[in-house]
Amino acid sequence: MERAYGPLLLYARQSSLRGIAPAEDLVNGFLASRFAQRNDYLTRWLATEPRVQLRRWLVNGLLLYAHERVADERRARRAPEIAQPMAQVEPAPWRALEIAWRDGVLQAACDRVSEQYSREGRPDTWRLFTRHILDGRPYPELERELGIPALSAPSMTRTVLRRLRAEIDAILVEEFPDALERARELDAILFDDGHDERA
Repeated sequence: MERAYGPLLLYARQSSLRGIAPAEDLVNGFLASRFAQRNDYLTRWLATEPRVQLRRWLVNGLLLYAHERVADERRARRAPEIAQPMAQVEPAPWRALEIAWRDGVLQAACDRVSEQYSREGRPDTWRLFTRHILDGRPYPELERELGIPALSAPSMTRTVLRRLRAEIDAILVEEFPDALERARELDAILFDDGHDERA
């Protein structure tokens, strides 16, 4: 839920839900109602056939919670003027949620790979990867900066990328049990939404 919280807030802020309550109130209320009061919420998601994306399951749950909340408030206050949330997932906020969700998966995988290289006593290998891939620095410049020979740097970068792909796959395996779906999601994380791979 750590990775889900931020994207759900983003969806609530950018969708019609913002007319109901502050995003934090809605998302916190939803998570509390589904996870504190229902032990089987994620178990029910795992049992969906075919498996629904976790982010879609959570947004659908958030929408249902918003409808429940509005109905409760209308009954309690006899206030029919309370805004009614959209029944369907809204496309633009959904796209923003997907980008944030994928960014969260990528960040978690990057953190794991970075920690692996630190434990191995090779933090400069991770630094080489980030400086080349994210900052666009050429290998000869990084040889001067990090002391890693430019001739061996491309091979090292490809090895880091393989580890990163493996970590992303490990994170996605529960949400996407099908290997082809997982591969599509991995490609979306690495190649869509402004993510760039130059290795």
